Amino acid sequence: MNMPDVAAASSARRPSVPPGAGGVSSRAATVLCVVVASHAVIFLDKALLGLTAQPLMRDLDLSKAQFGALAGASYLLFGVACLLGGLAADRFSPRWILLGCGLMWALGQLPAVFAVSGGMLYASRVIVGAAEGPAQPLSHVAAYAWFPNERRGLPAALITCGTSVGKLALVPVLTLVIVQFGWRAAFVTVGALSLAWSAAWLALGRTGPYGEVARQPRRGAAGRRESWGVWRRLLVNGTFLGTLAAFFAQGALVAVVFTWLPSYFRDVLGFSAPAAGVLFTLPSALAIVFLLSVGPLTDRMLRRGVSSRMARGVFGGGCLTCAGLTLATLHWVRTPLLAVVIVMVGYGLSTTVQAVAHPAVAEIAPPERRAGALAALAAVGSAAGVLSPALTGRVLDAAGSPGQGYADAFLLVGLVVAAGGLCLAIFVDPGRDAALPVRERAARPWAGRPFDLPEGPVR
Repeated sequence: MNMPDVAAASSARRPSVPPGAGGVSSRAATVLCVVVASHAVIFLDKALLGLTAQPLMRDLDLSKAQFGALAGASYLLFGVACLLGGLAADRFSPRWILLGCGLMWALGQLPAVFAVSGGMLYASRVIVGAAEGPAQPLSHVAAYAWFPNERRGLPAALITCGTSVGKLALVPVLTLVIVQFGWRAAFVTVGALSLAWSAAWLALGRTGPYGEVARQPRRGAAGRRESWGVWRRLLVNGTFLGTLAAFFAQGALVAVVFTWLPSYFRDVLGFSAPAAGVLFTLPSALAIVFLLSVGPLTDRMLRRGVSSRMARGVFGGGCLTCAGLTLATLHWVRTPLLAVVIVMVGYGLSTTVQAVAHPAVAEIAPPERRAGALAALAAVGSAAGVLSPALTGRVLDAAGSPGQGYADAFLLVGLVVAAGGLCLAIFVDPGRDAALPVRERAARPWAGRPFDLPEGPVR
């Protein structure tokens, strides 16, 4: 494909937008703020088990291994629901699917409020996890509909910052609720916040100019073959597989942190429960700094002509690798202050993968397939959340002491994160793997091999 063809393909894939739509309008900022708030609520729900671990295990008579399995329940249907929701959003408006997710977050808290056994709490976690599944990719789809490719690093970073906002602003409040009113009151609080977010999204959520696409699916065998060819190019290439490995690794870390970090602060480092709740927010505080540095930096790199491979693959992978190696050093650290600093730096730096991975996958997917591609990424990557909390619980139960157990767990998860960063750096190249435009697919139906794609970035 020569340069004029690349330009034509790029124009064919880019939606028509009015002049000035590439800027940050007030509507774009409003939608982005509500989307960021959704991640704050989702994080708060995921943090519930970590914050309520001690009283909950005591009241329901759960072992650490059972509690780890309970934490993994949120991810049991997460991947399937994520994929189904993303595919549905390729045909229907993501606005209504996100609204349904928000309402399910609220209703799913009810079994936990009245739980008298681990089974009822398990059911609550499965319901809420399934509702949270589609929200992660669709929040990015909703935000990217208001921003062009070279300006998506900052929105991606801000969306991920929503989890940090949840920690900094809401976790201390939720900790006080637990101390004063018990762990069941925390589930009631999160349910109420979920209803409030749903009302805000119903009033303010809209689709932007970069998300409006004409959906005219072809029918019959030819349509099915073309659809399969598109998905094969989108999902079986270096960029998607590299981001998938990075997502899996960082997802394993996030699940371990949500589930076990407060207990690590209490049982190993010797902090009180209120102090552990406050310390739990510190890694996310530093994550905001890293995210708001890496996201805009990759945007500037792209606008100055740096390839997506370097800006989003090599640079992003380097950040994730450094994060994993930093966390692995906790195996040898016993000083409380130094351990807290290492957790802050390692976890905070690992979150930057969100600022590069989502835009990288969105870059290789045309607008009409973007929701499904991001959903597939999150769905398969979420498998780590099912495994890592339970495996960590087994490591802790098998260890001779809590200190040794957590040291072994952090070493393992740190090495997994570092390996994910290497995959991101080596395999991600959106310019190489960008999907061929429909016009060229029709002319070259055989051109469906993963790396038989136009040279240079197609944006």
